[in-house]
Amino acid sequence: MPNQLELEIEGMTCTACARRVEKSLNSLDGVSAYVDFATEKAHVTLSKPVDQESLANAVDDAGYKVGSGKPELSLLLPKILIGTVLSLFAVVFSMVPGFSFDGSQFLVWLISTPVVAYVAFPFHLAALKNLRRFDSTMDTLVSLGSLSAYFFSVYLVLDGHPHHYFEVAAVVPTVVIIGRYLEVKTRRSATDAVRSLLNALPDQATVIRENQRITIKSSELKVGDLIAVAAGQAVPADGELWSNHATVDNSTITGESLPLELTKGDVLAAGAIVVSGEALITVMKPAKASRLAQIADLVREATAQKTKLASLADSISRFFVPSVIVIALSTFAIWFITTGNELRAFEAAVAVLVIACPCALGIAVPMSLVVATAIGARKSVVIRNPDSLRKLAKIQKVVFDKTGTLTDGKLAVVRTTSLAGADAKEVLELAAAVERGSKHPIAIALSGYGNLTAENIQELAGVGLAGDVKGKRVNVGKSSGVENQAELNLVLAAAGPNTLVVVTWDGKARGLIELSDQIRPGAIETVRELNKQELSVALLSGDNPRRVSEIADALGIKEVLGGVSPEEKLQYLTSSESKMAMVGDGINDVAALSAAEIGIAMGSGSQAAQAASDITILDDDPRKVPFALSLGKRTYRNILQNLGWAFGYNLLLIPVAALGLLNPMLAGLAMALSSVSVVLNSLRLKWQD
Repeated sequence: MPNQLELEIEGMTCTACARRVEKSLNSLDGVSAYVDFATEKAHVTLSKPVDQESLANAVDDAGYKVGSGKPELSLLLPKILIGTVLSLFAVVFSMVPGFSFDGSQFLVWLISTPVVAYVAFPFHLAALKNLRRFDSTMDTLVSLGSLSAYFFSVYLVLDGHPHHYFEVAAVVPTVVIIGRYLEVKTRRSATDAVRSLLNALPDQATVIRENQRITIKSSELKVGDLIAVAAGQAVPADGELWSNHATVDNSTITGESLPLELTKGDVLAAGAIVVSGEALITVMKPAKASRLAQIADLVREATAQKTKLASLADSISRFFVPSVIVIALSTFAIWFITTGNELRAFEAAVAVLVIACPCALGIAVPMSLVVATAIGARKSVVIRNPDSLRKLAKIQKVVFDKTGTLTDGKLAVVRTTSLAGADAKEVLELAAAVERGSKHPIAIALSGYGNLTAENIQELAGVGLAGDVKGKRVNVGKSSGVENQAELNLVLAAAGPNTLVVVTWDGKARGLIELSDQIRPGAIETVRELNKQELSVALLSGDNPRRVSEIADALGIKEVLGGVSPEEKLQYLTSSESKMAMVGDGINDVAALSAAEIGIAMGSGSQAAQAASDITILDDDPRKVPFALSLGKRTYRNILQNLGWAFGYNLLLIPVAALGLLNPMLAGLAMALSSVSVVLNSLRLKWQD
């Protein structure tokens, strides 16, 4: 099985840089890599052993470094400080009346030199390494623009000209570095929401073994371990409460700020915070299989995939840079030939190089995706396949499975009918006493009624259970041949499409208990919101058609099919011309989830269903379905806006620069503002949430 690992990449400034690193890594035998600019990580799959040094060297050959653990923001800050201060002085002594003096050009030369040499050094280094492989990125344009302005200014000053472009050579790399800082800070703030979620599990746990408490790594916990979690600490693994009572804050998983009151036997999710007292918990899943670990896997999967939109931006960037260099050279040649003015020709050429830096293009797609992923993760919605964003905009109908999706999938008593003069409360309590020791779903549903205890419990094959309670031999399950069979038949005929349990003693049917799963809170609101979004809604289920119709009527769903097989669900989805999203949770939904334009799985559902889906709703709240659809559509629109802004910006201003209507320094400032505009537009997703 191939080995997978992640490498942190330092120094990338756009997706073109990411593709450069990716190309270098993929040149190694046995390596398949995808570099994600948004998370600054290389996702590497090794089909054969490759040492870390070879991978690091490949990244270095591309002009970048494997993360050394130094925060990138702290590395950028001194460059920003030095670049900003010196660039301001360069501008003042070059362009502000009253500050220029005879010989000030030499002072500006001195001031701009550290900026070109130190602040812009990462761009020069990357451009040089690109040149060695006949490649080019945004760094190439920044380096060319800065160095061209600097050395041409040196020539002008030494030749006795008072005019120079030292301020341009200083300002261009400085504003790009500032833009880079803002991009990194924004990306970090967006991904920190996800990282904080993934870091919610404690590193260590207190486990009780042979009446002794020992501290071990959370990763070493085993199923069945009894762990102690003190007040204020996080639960290290999914488990069942062994203590009689506990109060926990489960907002890490559900987002619900109110504490939950739990009793013995209730399930706790890893990451929950114990509010008061000490909770003793029996581990049900190891830490690596907890719900938070599932979130980590899903988020990693989401960031490890390349979208078609990102590929489009990368392809354009790959051809864009050399094209700009050709345009800049042509601009210089045309201006020089037609006017004979080498200063104007050079100024126009440099302006083209500066204005064309594809910073905005490079961050247009990943910024939107990273912000959307963070928003979704905070709402327990994980977009597992970023390419689904493109498809979400085209969805016309949402198809729901019933059990576990719109209903909770757990049996509960919905109606009790007494017979032969029995009391309904007594019927429930006696039935609960007989069923209490069983793990059957019916037993779990009845366990909360009364506190009687049954003796001599016997399982009657194909019928149910029998036990002695309060001097009575009580049968719970199916029943026939009772003394009041006619009365029982009438009640059975009038019963709803539910799970039916007959309770008998002393030869007579004493009660009929009807059980069914319940409509999830928010399900009605979900259907109403989808209708507001002008989406059709359908309900497909393999359950009893009468029960399915009853649920559909309660929810306001008009299109409903009950008793359908997995194959029939698949046929329904594939035979329609409508673009449909399928919402399900079980193995029986896998085929339909895969076939749908968009598959949406509930987090508590089967792993197979989640693997087949594009979106996973981790807290099982159906209201997250319209939220996810809305988020996807907004994100897709946001990406198109970013791409439109980036492309339109370059298409509009390159001709302006080539015509000599844009000063190179102003071009550098406009280019940086373009990147900031894309960042701010991406953050609108968060502000709209």
